[in-house]
This record gives sequence, C-alpha cells and structure tokens, in this order.
Amino acid sequence: MQSDRLIEQSAIPEKSRRQFLQKGAQAATALLGTSVIGACGGGGGGDGGSGAASTSNLAALLPASANPAGPISPESSAAPPAAAMPALAKSPVIHSFSPGLEKRGKVIVISGAEFDSSASVCFGEVVATRFSVDSPNQISVFVPDSAKDAEIIVRTAGGETRSSRKFEVALVPESARDYRLAWHDEFEGSALDPAKWAAVTGVRANAVQTPEAATVADSVLKISTYTDPSAGTHHTGFLRTARLYEFRFGYIEARVRFASKQGQWSAFWLMSNANRAATPPDPAAGVEVDIIEHRAVPGGSLTDISNQFSSAVHWNGYETGKTISRGSEQQKLPAGQSFSEWHTLGLLWTPDGYQFYLDGAATPYATIKEGVSLSNQYIKLTCEIKDNGWAGNIPSSGYGPLGAGTNATMEVDWVRVWQAA
Repeated sequence: MQSDRLIEQSAIPEKSRRQFLQKGAQAATALLGTSVIGACGGGGGGDGGSGAASTSNLAALLPASANPAGPISPESSAAPPAAAMPALAKSPVIHSFSPGLEKRGKVIVISGAEFDSSASVCFGEVVATRFSVDSPNQISVFVPDSAKDAEIIVRTAGGETRSSRKFEVALVPESARDYRLAWHDEFEGSALDPAKWAAVTGVRANAVQTPEAATVADSVLKISTYTDPSAGTHHTGFLRTARLYEFRFGYIEARVRFASKQGQWSAFWLMSNANRAATPPDPAAGVEVDIIEHRAVPGGSLTDISNQFSSAVHWNGYETGKTISRGSEQQKLPAGQSFSEWHTLGLLWTPDGYQFYLDGAATPYATIKEGVSLSNQYIKLTCEIKDNGWAGNIPSSGYGPLGAGTNATMEVDWVRVWQAA
C-alpha cells in the first residue's frame, strides 16, 4: 500500500454509504455521547490518542469522496427518538483483512459483517484510534504506531470477534518506510513454491545438494543437513531465485533461526551471475552480498560462536588473489539471546551502499559503501559442508539421517523484499 489515505472502497453504493455513516454517527451520539470509538480492554497504548474519537474526527479521517456533502451538520447529528434507535443485537464477524503484512501508519481493510458505528478496533492489546466504518461489511484502519504482531479484535455493542490469524507488522528501517512490498514468501502450504525457488542439485565441497533437504511445514521452511547412513554421504539444501525473481535496490529481510553444527554453515545472501574478475574491478556488474552467515565454531577451533554471525560483500570474481571483500566482522547477539530463537536479518541496498539490520533496530549494525552492485541480484538460502574449513571439521559420526535430532538445520519463517514505489 502506497498511500496514507483511507481506502475508498465500499460494499454499498455511495448514496447508501453516506446514509449509513450519518445514521451511524447519530446512533453513536445517542449510545455513547460523543464517543464513536470504544476502547479495547487489556491495557496497551494506541498511537498517541486516548482510545476514543469524536464523530467530527471520524468524518475527517474519511476521503473527500466518502463524504461529499461535507461535515455532518449539528441538526443531522442530533440524537433521534429512542424508538428510532437501530437494534445492535448481532455480534460482529471478521472474514479477512488485507494486506496481512503492513507497516505502522499504513492502512489495512477489515472485511466482515455486522460492523456499526459503535465499533472499536484493536491490534492485540493496542487500540487503533484512527479508522472508519465504511459499511456494515468493511472497516478501514490505520496500523497504530505501537502495534505488534497480533490478532485483530473488533468490538461493537453487539459483541466481540477476533481474527483467525495474526496481522503482521512490517519493521523496515526509517529510510525504507515509504517502500512497498514487492515480493515475499511466507512458506505456506506443504512444499517449496517452484515459482519462487529452485533447488540446486550437485556436489559442492563435501555436500550433495538435494531438494529433499528442503521441507515446508507449519509456514516454516527447514533446510536440513544430514548423512545417508548407508553410503556415509552428507546432504544439504541450496535454494535460489535465479531467473524466477531478481531485483535491484530495496530492503530485503528474512526471519531465521539455526541449529548449526561443526563443519557446516548456513547463509541468507544475494548473488549475481555477473560477479566476475575484471580489469579494473567492476562491482556494478554484480556482487555477492552475505546478509548473514552463521556457523557453530570457527575453523581450527571449538570455540562456541553459535550466537554470533557475520555479513560481508565480495566482488571481482573468485579467482585466487582477485576477490575484493568488505565485511562486518563477527557480530554478537545481545546478552541472553541465541539463534535457537527467531531473529530478523535485513539489508537496505541503495546506490550509496549497504546497511545491515538486526531485529528491526533503528540503526544498522554495519554499513558498507564499497562494492555497490547496480545489477539485478537473486536470493539464496543455503547450507554448506566443508571438512577442515571455515566452520571446523565434520563430526566423525556425521549429522544423522534426515529428520534426526542431530541434523544441522536452518529454518526460515519468511523472506520479504520492499522497494521504492
């Protein structure tokens, strides 16, 4: 969604829509005094309001086309006789809301039934103070500044309803706040989406790359590193969006967690097939951007670094002595946190360079202004194995058969790309 204006959609004709809004304001005046928006209980704050808005504030939130006759006049907003009051006996119903992922301050549309002017809207415990009841079947609402991932609650004088799924708040850097969601995969269903991802096959270092290593269940992608007990060969997964989805500039983010093992590491990164050695070096043609690389131990040591990670940019190909690299060095999670829990890793890529973000922080943990690619890049989610290498030695007993608790794993909740409108 590209605009802060409330959506000008309605399930009823415009004339009926105006009549509904005027009657709704009248009913609200009689029922609640000057209050149209009631508070949702449970504590928590909204986006700077008290949890209530007057009928005039509600009218001001609507687009001009929704109220062409101008503000509701004092005469029309007077309370009708008690006998004319509408019955509010039925509980509201939420059928759906769209989009299911949005930034704070943007608008989502709730579809359902039995919505009326007594309605209040909450995102979990956070009260929405800016919304309009467009019709008995639709509410348009701004996502509060303090909203978090939560179910949506609508309450009216007739009762309460909750959404069957959670609304998700998109936490993008301030510099990307006006970007739009351009591509994403929430890993719904029971298998990898072949329209979005290709599973690479072949041998890389000490791993056989196989599609069987990538599974999808409960809206989570899992890439498993395992050992075939009959042959003793090690297998893992290597996914990419090459020729399926490639982009230039934007903010990309994934929610991940790891169970890394010795000899194995996982990565979320971008790549271009044009990353080759050149004279002079030409990063504009394409680079490798490691948004996160994660391993359990460093090569040649058993030091536990499972709660650390790194980011880097590499260009000018991979010929010995020609590759140029810039990196973040090892980064540590905050004290008490681990990668056995979910974390978000993001990259803001602009013509000025790269900024790397952890868990929706306001400032990047690393900024690299060299090696800027001006070409399309594709996304990669990979696990790799190499004995006596960057991640130490492969365990003598291997990683166990597929599905065993000894597997090394990389789990991905979602991947999302945002770009300037």
